[in-house]
Amino acid sequence: MAKQADLYRREKRLIYGCLMIKGQVSVTSGFTNQRQLFSPLLYMPADLTQDDAGHRCIQIDNTDIRINNSLLRQILKPEFEPHVTDTFPVPVFPLTDVYIAQIGHWLASYCQIQHLENLAQWPLLDCASNAVNMPERNEVALVCSSVLFLADRSRGSRGVLHELNQMALRPTLSLPLLQLFRSSEETKSQPKKRNQRQTLHACHLPYQLSLPQQQALKNAANLPLSILSGPPGTGKSFTIAAMAIDRMMHGESVLIVAKTEQAIDVIAEKLRNSFGLESGFVHTNSASFNKTMRQYLETILLSGQKATTSQSQSSAVQLAKSSTQLSKAESAFSRALWIARYASGYSSGSWFQKLKANLLKIVTPDDSLWHTQETLHQMTQVYNALAMSEMNRIRGEQLADVLESRRVVLHQFWDALKARHSKTQEERFQNTDFETITSALPIWLVTVDELSQSLPLFESLFDVVIFDEATQCDIASALPALYRAKRAVVAGDVKQLRHVSFLSRSQQTTFWQEEGLPEHLLENFAYRDQSLLDWVSCGLSSQNAVTFLDEHYRSQADLIHFSNQHFYDNRLKIMQARPGSAHQPALEFIYLAEGKRTKAGRNSKEKETVIALIESYIDSYKDAVYPPTIGVISPYREQATYIEKAVEKHFSYNVIQRHNIRVSTPYGFQGEERDIMILSMAVDENSSRAAGYLNREDMFNVMVTRARKSQIVLHSLLPETLSHQNLLRRYLSDTHNGHMAADQRSAKSIICDFTSQIKQALERAGIQHWIGAFVAGENIDVVCQHGEITLGLDLIGYNGEFEAYFDINSHRTFQRAGLAVLPVPFRLWQSEPERILQEIKSRLKIN
Repeated sequence: MAKQADLYRREKRLIYGCLMIKGQVSVTSGFTNQRQLFSPLLYMPADLTQDDAGHRCIQIDNTDIRINNSLLRQILKPEFEPHVTDTFPVPVFPLTDVYIAQIGHWLASYCQIQHLENLAQWPLLDCASNAVNMPERNEVALVCSSVLFLADRSRGSRGVLHELNQMALRPTLSLPLLQLFRSSEETKSQPKKRNQRQTLHACHLPYQLSLPQQQALKNAANLPLSILSGPPGTGKSFTIAAMAIDRMMHGESVLIVAKTEQAIDVIAEKLRNSFGLESGFVHTNSASFNKTMRQYLETILLSGQKATTSQSQSSAVQLAKSSTQLSKAESAFSRALWIARYASGYSSGSWFQKLKANLLKIVTPDDSLWHTQETLHQMTQVYNALAMSEMNRIRGEQLADVLESRRVVLHQFWDALKARHSKTQEERFQNTDFETITSALPIWLVTVDELSQSLPLFESLFDVVIFDEATQCDIASALPALYRAKRAVVAGDVKQLRHVSFLSRSQQTTFWQEEGLPEHLLENFAYRDQSLLDWVSCGLSSQNAVTFLDEHYRSQADLIHFSNQHFYDNRLKIMQARPGSAHQPALEFIYLAEGKRTKAGRNSKEKETVIALIESYIDSYKDAVYPPTIGVISPYREQATYIEKAVEKHFSYNVIQRHNIRVSTPYGFQGEERDIMILSMAVDENSSRAAGYLNREDMFNVMVTRARKSQIVLHSLLPETLSHQNLLRRYLSDTHNGHMAADQRSAKSIICDFTSQIKQALERAGIQHWIGAFVAGENIDVVCQHGEITLGLDLIGYNGEFEAYFDINSHRTFQRAGLAVLPVPFRLWQSEPERILQEIKSRLKIN
């Protein structure tokens, strides 16, 4: 046992337990309805030592006596709630007669347990044979005995706990942790170190990022601690991927961490598919990071590196040239826009601006505005393609360099991962040069659970550590990753789901007091209530360290309107908003008067309606090459499980796979999205208490923001039966179909002559249009639509509301929103109105 405890120090822990509870209890899950118990009522950490005579001894840590609350909850009398376990007598050591009597009284009052009279013989212990003999069926008994056993740490906590113990013995902390623990003097005394191990390459990302995204990348490069706030569908995962590539191209290493594999998989997909990164990052899509990493190293060490499509260094020259040409194209387009505004003679500009514009107009072709816009579009495409190619060329060269000159280091890391025991692995990690490892593999994507098994606990091992879905991560689990960081970025959304803790408030307070910690700090460090994002927010001294992503890409305007209004103060720019979409609302409410919620929390009418809706979608898209994905959410676990079983029974495996059908609660859908979402609220008029759960803003926000194209909400109660403040009532009562009027202003009674002329021409041509419509957060002068094509018109150069033009940043915003915008100069309209009308028809593909 001593050898096992030493070898598996990270996976197992030696425990001394006393006052054993044995027997069988009834359970409602699993393959059987009975569970066998043999577990200590009290337990504490232990070690096996030797005395001076060489005798093996048990050394227990009597300062850390724990109550087995999980056991107590299983043997409670049915009339008591689980929180009653908080009243169990606080342990003392040694176990006095008075304390033993208190235990007996508590167990008799709250638990279904036999043979409490055995407590009277304590501290005398029963023999081993009596202790392990099970009582009669369906009986739970107490026996005065003690046990020493190796307990498995949970997969999610064993590595974290082991590393926290190691960190407690270390003399220093990383820069982000110093800032979080308010060590301001130490933080200031440590200057930022630039990574000099690799050649720095000019960073050319193959996308034009928004201003908040650019700021987030700057914060990651320069601040020891920063926050990336990403509401639903705002491109948080995309931004994290861009951040990682940006740092990689600057010769730095990046560790991306999340609590769930799902979040890690999404970022890996962005790196691979959105940015075209072929190598240079380590990601597992299986249950074991360690196993996947071993297989990857085996492949590159024994089979060599996969050849990339761009091996010539001339691609760097081509990219630099393309970057220069792109900058010139932006300048040329900006200059053409400026000329179009002030050369018309009808603008509000000064005489000097008009004179300069007309002089430039003399040497500028009439079609220069549209020509420079098209050139900018073409140069952007060329630049993006070259940037992807160059990015992969550089990564291939860096990995090839390590394989050529430092292959032995990669082999040492491979050997460490293959170690059978955690002790052996730690020793091999200590002898491995991890600067070489992160040079060859600069981007790592790891779940919190896998981190300790994959990477050593070295201070500041990575230049940047990025946490995704930080509201779902507790503070303790995040500490080892932050210890590995020179700088840290925490990404998440306080308006979405938080981590779940079963630690009671009273237990939390007791632990805090036992450690002698200042009471006023408990609020900031509370394991139960504070997520990683909350904690980091408390540690930031400047709001400049916080970036808010405000461009929403996922959903139709109807689908995000409620959350944007109620949770985000209308700060989100809806990139898919289009004027014509109001005629086809994406959000539908179905009231089921016959729907009733049973005591078990099931609503069969809503379940039947869900099945019928899925059937209709499957039938409608049976011949589609790309059928829509379908998701079903219920805020209540019992209803979600009820529907899930019905779906599995009613539809074949192939159909479920084809439409990627998933049924879960909001907790199962955070970070997920589907084309079509069906919401089953489950509650009825007689379940107002259950409906109170729907007032949880984080849960409700996640629930209503998963759909991309359409959402159907099934409800079995009228909104009037709920309180005015209930979120479900406000959601059901919201005028979703009418809100577009606030974002899309119809033609005003007074518009300028230029706008009036354009409007009349479009009406004569039979082109559907809107005057002054908001798209992607911008007020576009005129929006035209034909079929599935939408075109914005930017009227330029006539004194009035629409005189000004959109700058380059606005045009980049429209590009990200997938909206084409045609600049229309008043001067050109005066001379060639038919040419402009033909250009509009051409872009709308009107024959």
